[in-house]
Amino acid sequence: MFIFSSCDKVDVTLDDSNSAVDPNVTYFENYKVEIATYKPDSFLTSPHEIFAIGKHNDPVFGKVSASSYAELALPLKNNVLDKDVQFDSLELILKPTGQFYGDSTLLFGIKAYQLTTQVTNSDLGNVFYNTSSFSYNPVVIGQQTFSLSGKTGELLHIRLPDNMGNDLLTKFQAGEDVVSTQENFADYFKGIVLMPDDNTDHAIGYFKAGTDTALLRLHYHKNVVFSDPGYLDFNFRKERQFNHISFDHTGTILSPVFIPNKKQLIPSTDTYGQCYLNSNLGSMIKISFPTLLNLKELHPYIQVIKAELVIRPDKKSQVIPYSLPKVLNLYTTDDNNNPIGLITDPSTGITEQGNLVIDYLYGENTAYSFDITAFINSKIKEGQFSTSALMLENTQEFNDGSIQRLIINDQSNNKSIQLKLYLLGL
Repeated sequence: MFIFSSCDKVDVTLDDSNSAVDPNVTYFENYKVEIATYKPDSFLTSPHEIFAIGKHNDPVFGKVSASSYAELALPLKNNVLDKDVQFDSLELILKPTGQFYGDSTLLFGIKAYQLTTQVTNSDLGNVFYNTSSFSYNPVVIGQQTFSLSGKTGELLHIRLPDNMGNDLLTKFQAGEDVVSTQENFADYFKGIVLMPDDNTDHAIGYFKAGTDTALLRLHYHKNVVFSDPGYLDFNFRKERQFNHISFDHTGTILSPVFIPNKKQLIPSTDTYGQCYLNSNLGSMIKISFPTLLNLKELHPYIQVIKAELVIRPDKKSQVIPYSLPKVLNLYTTDDNNNPIGLITDPSTGITEQGNLVIDYLYGENTAYSFDITAFINSKIKEGQFSTSALMLENTQEFNDGSIQRLIINDQSNNKSIQLKLYLLGL
């Protein structure tokens, strides 16, 4: 009776068999856990060398749109200076990485525009975020519609206007001042922005430049009896390329609480008992244990022998065309939600990544699991002034390089997050 009355704030189930073997060991089947969605006001999208382009209407998160901005770099060598050559074509070259957010089987459209403002931001140290953007000429200079399915690694060619290519070729032939330095060239040709076609809003695709040396390629040939083709390659300046990614939550359950471009920590009680990880939104899931010190009411001295955190995805995480992240990262975090260190396997020291088990038959037992024994013992030792918690994050190097998406339930719902504790008390 003492055990139950002293832990009335905690959802506790005792395993009698364990207690019978060792009366000092108590098993908590589902110790109290609180979760919240942490959403930053913005996140870095440069210099990642990834072009995120497209639109997608996610039934949970709302409408997401991605566009990519880039300043072009001068060719490494001017091959046409004082040469008798004729223009053939100008093209934009992209290579799909195979990653996408949404349905890759439906039509996907890209439109290219020329920037009217240079890609620069000296006030922020020339780094760019998902909220950054620059003005552009609304006249489309190139477009292409295709399916992303099966296009991984296949070069995508988008034809650009002949008059633009002719003008570039003429200036390089004459060695004009506007192509003499990178600074002059960026003032003349300020860059490009690649945006989604409004008529195709089924997916966001992720691309790299078509080759190691070219985002734009200008084709020409020499004026000789037999055609002698050549080309000028324009890469992009890595530090001046970024992705603009925005969300519109209108019409979703998140609309009343998710405020765009504002840092927020939203408890699951404000979002119908659920929390959300979405890399393109930059959102993560904070996991807290507010009643751990209640354990000291059971015994004067306690130690957690094992603490296993089990995370069961909500079914909305797995509805086609979405899939579960294969791996996840779990960080310790402070009261400002800053990551401190990764949770590692206590026996090997290797970073834990969720140990995902998929129940292919019924889906009931699909779950991630983390051994957080060391963290729980440390938090108990810190005492009542402890502000440490855990943060569940995606494992991608960049938020804008692909999509990791996960929805989990708090302990008021089915298939909830679960903390299993084996407690030794003396």
